[in-house]
Amino acid sequence: MGGAVRDAALGRPLTDLDLAVLGDAEGLARALANKASGSFVVLDDSTRVYRVAFPEGQVDVAEILGGSIAADLARRDFTINAMAYPVSPDGALGPLLDPRGGSRDLASGLVRASGPEPFAEDPLRLLRAYRFAAQLGFTVEPKTRGWIKKLAPKLRRCAGERVRVELMGLLSAGPAAPHVRALDEVRLLSALFPELEKQRACARGYYGSGGVLRHTLDAVERMDLILEKAPSVWPELKDSVARELDRWGGRAASALLRLGILLHDVAKPATAKKIGGRLRFFGHDERGAKMTRKELERLRFSGKEIDSVSECVRHHLRPGNLATNREVSPKAIYRFFRDLGGNGVPLLFVCWADYASYMDKAAVRRALPTLTKDPGPPPADPDKGKTVRHLRLVSLLLKAYFERADVVRPPKLLTGHDVMKTLGIPPGPAVGKALAKLTEAQAAGKVPDKESALAFLRRLKKT
Repeated sequence: MGGAVRDAALGRPLTDLDLAVLGDAEGLARALANKASGSFVVLDDSTRVYRVAFPEGQVDVAEILGGSIAADLARRDFTINAMAYPVSPDGALGPLLDPRGGSRDLASGLVRASGPEPFAEDPLRLLRAYRFAAQLGFTVEPKTRGWIKKLAPKLRRCAGERVRVELMGLLSAGPAAPHVRALDEVRLLSALFPELEKQRACARGYYGSGGVLRHTLDAVERMDLILEKAPSVWPELKDSVARELDRWGGRAASALLRLGILLHDVAKPATAKKIGGRLRFFGHDERGAKMTRKELERLRFSGKEIDSVSECVRHHLRPGNLATNREVSPKAIYRFFRDLGGNGVPLLFVCWADYASYMDKAAVRRALPTLTKDPGPPPADPDKGKTVRHLRLVSLLLKAYFERADVVRPPKLLTGHDVMKTLGIPPGPAVGKALAKLTEAQAAGKVPDKESALAFLRRLKKT
């Protein structure tokens, strides 16, 4: 019943199965676990829900609620989840039970609730409707959208970890931008992240109707674009980029990147000030990182995920600042990746999406083949060609990370003991500082081997 029937009808792979029984659900689950060598787990003893877990999937067994399968299906959240097949003792399936027209909505690609009651019972279903829509490529039916918009503030009552699961499911489905925009239309985006609502009225004179939020939603759309097109934009780096993003975020990497771009300007309303007749947002990167950390802690993200996303928010201005230089030196490239640690490549994806949002989407698509060229010097007019230069700079940094190991990760030529012996200093912070200066000199191409490294230290000793 439920999701298994839905997914089977759509031809999606089945890994989970839901069984509803009249009578002893626990006994059936234990018997199934014993017979098929699965692990028995109590999900909710009060409502008599049990799970049998296998390496390749799981079976949830629950007692039928309401006294009949018709009453049980009537309680389900959406029509597409309110279908079932009777199963006889010999395992044969009976005719489809579909009292709410779920098969019709499956054919129409609709997520439909029969009323507002399921949302009042569990407000997480407000977000779940859009997660289903994203994963199945469906749309939420108009009446259902109306109920969701009216009840959207109730989402804040849900436990953070439950919200996180639904949000990540939505953000993992690509393209995600249409569904993020749909969340905004019913004000679920504001319920998820109240600070984003403040973006709507901020900087309308610059961004137009929708203010900073318009830019944010456009940037999420550009993230979808670069995640789709990266293998063709940088074909020689395709496998390397995929491995690096997998190392950074695993299966959740695309969702975390979308989360990073969604929150990259979260602090702009809080930092907006008119200076010399111009609206400026000084410090929105640092403040945004703190706000991001707080929001992700509320949603019970892991410590690594919080660090990764908040660091992308903290440093999202770095490539733009580098773009103001006439040229990007090897030392600047080294310092960039040194400061970012393992977040360098993901940050470049966030920055690419940010910069690309200032170009029309069709124009970005047309320009993709040219955006890997050398950025060249800054234009005489700072506003002319600025976006293209920024995008090319991101490409330069990305290629340097994988192709210039001598700059990004210079080999270790000397040990701390070598430093102490050469400089005549005891163990302490001065040793690390000397090694840091030596590594920068290596990245700049001034110290190619051990002998020149020792000579560098001897010169350092005289200063």
